[in-house]
Amino acid sequence: MIRLPADVVRALRRRAATADITLAEAARQLMQPTDVEHPLGLLEHVAWLHTRLVRRRDDLMSVFEEGDADSKAIGATIDTLATLLNEWPEDSGYDFAAHGMGQPQ
Repeated sequence: MIRLPADVVRALRRRAATADITLAEAARQLMQPTDVEHPLGLLEHVAWLHTRLVRRRDDLMSVFEEGDADSKAIGATIDTLATLLNEWPEDSGYDFAAHGMGQPQ
């Protein structure tokens, strides 16, 4: 078994936590980068992100605390996304894609 440098370990843990995958899968992804597409609408993307943050809260807080960052930001972000989802208007008829908001920048 080999010992990895601390920065590599941090990168693997960060990738695993943010991508909601195992450390082994994170290592594979970092070795072989791939293009990632998320064919979701804006509301679906917000819901997807909220679900992942809630599911990985403990891992994310650990990553933030190890990096001397404010781990309270995780809770605040989850709360903000929940509020956004709750306040999202019913079918407003606004076409986000037509106004360039559905396309990655």
